[in-house]
Amino acid sequence: MKSIYLLLLSFLLLSCNFNQFYKDRESDKADGEKVPQKFYWEIRYGGNQDDIYKLFGEKFFSVTSKEKLTELLNVTGQIGPVEEYNLSHWETLVVKGSNPKSEYLFVYDVKRGTEKTQETFTLEKDENGDIKIVGYRVNQDMLSK
Repeated sequence: MKSIYLLLLSFLLLSCNFNQFYKDRESDKADGEKVPQKFYWEIRYGGNQDDIYKLFGEKFFSVTSKEKLTELLNVTGQIGPVEEYNLSHWETLVVKGSNPKSEYLFVYDVKRGTEKTQETFTLEKDENGDIKIVGYRVNQDMLSK
């Protein structure tokens, strides 16, 4: 009878998930923020489109083609060149344990020439441990014109 209880207890323990949750840690912010900073550096000074594509994850390209991304970057470039960008909001969630995941959200106020946009990046850590952009949205206030 003892062996049955021991067997049941071991199955119960094996089926449990042990995770640690970390929300909005400064160290996670610093890790994730490197990707949007690299994105803006490539937009301002880089000339190779492939370097920008490398910042985006497979999850992004499963819903948006490289051509659509290029079109979006061209449209935002027509608004004006990136002169400065300031982080206005951020959130991070890192789960370590049996079900690990890392998610990041960064919202930037961007000055593009005489116009301003609000640009939102959603990032996730992939299976290789690299943080990639999985969502990118640009908002421009058209009513202020």
